[in-house]
Amino acid sequence: MDVWRITVATLRRWYIFLPLLALTGWGVLSVGDQIDPEYQVSGTFILTPSLEETEIPDPYGGAVQATQVIAIVLNSPTTREQIVEMGLEPDYTVAGGGRSSTIMTVSVLGRDPEATIETGNVLIEMTRQELETRQSEAGIPPGAQYGLSVISAPAVDAVVYDGKSQIQAVVGVVGAAVALLAALLFDDVVGLIKRRLKQRRLRRSAQSGGASDGAVEESEVATHEDAQPLDDDVDAIDVSDGDRSAERQAVADELGTPDDDVVRTVDTVAAARA
Repeated sequence: MDVWRITVATLRRWYIFLPLLALTGWGVLSVGDQIDPEYQVSGTFILTPSLEETEIPDPYGGAVQATQVIAIVLNSPTTREQIVEMGLEPDYTVAGGGRSSTIMTVSVLGRDPEATIETGNVLIEMTRQELETRQSEAGIPPGAQYGLSVISAPAVDAVVYDGKSQIQAVVGVVGAAVALLAALLFDDVVGLIKRRLKQRRLRRSAQSGGASDGAVEESEVATHEDAQPLDDDVDAIDVSDGDRSAERQAVADELGTPDDDVVRTVDTVAAARA
C-alpha cells in the first residue's frame, strides 16, 4: 500500500484515527506528569596556599597537581560506592579548573533536590579530608598544608527533563502508529465485508434472473400454442363459408334478386340450421 492509499484510507476512517490520536496525546501528557524532574546542583571551591613554609616536599607536587589528584580520587568507583552507601546521589562529577588554576567544581544530578545538594556538600567535605589526610601522612604541619575555600555552596541551578522528553516522544510515536494501523485494518475489514456482500447479491440476482427467463419462455410457448388454430376448425370455417356462398347464389338465381339483398336471408337460414 502506497502513501496515497494510506492517506485516503486514514481520511476515510477518520472516526477511528482521530479518537485514538487524541487518546495518544492524553497518554503523552499523563506519562509526562508521572515522571519526576531531575535537579542539577553545582558548587565551586578553590585550594588555598599554605600560610607557612616547610622543607617537607608536598605529596601532591603543587596546588594545580593537587586539583587533578583530588578529581581522580573523588570520581573513582570507591568514592562513588561510599556516596551510595550514604543514601546520596551517585551521578556527580568533580573537575579541576584547568592547568594553571586551583579552582574546582562539583556537579550533581538527582531527583531529590535535598539529597542532591547534600551530595555536593559531602563531596566538598571529602575533598577537605583528602587534603588533610594526605598532607598529614607526609608530615606537613597544619599551617603549611593546602586548604580549601568554598566560592559558591552547592545549590540547584537547573531542572532537567531529558528523561521525560524521551519517554513522551516514545509514547507519542507508538500511539500514533497504533492509531494509523487501527484505521487501516478497520478500512480493510469493512472493504472485505462489502465485497463479499456484493458478490452474494450478484449471485442471487443471477439465480433469480435465470428463473425468470425460464418462466417467460414457457409462457411464450404456451401462448403461441394457444394462439394457433386447429386444422379442423379452419376446415370447418372454410366449409361453412363455402356452403353459405352456394346458398346465397342459389337463392339469388331463383328469386332473380342481387346477391346483396339475399345475404340477410341466407344468414338467417344458416343460423336457423345451426
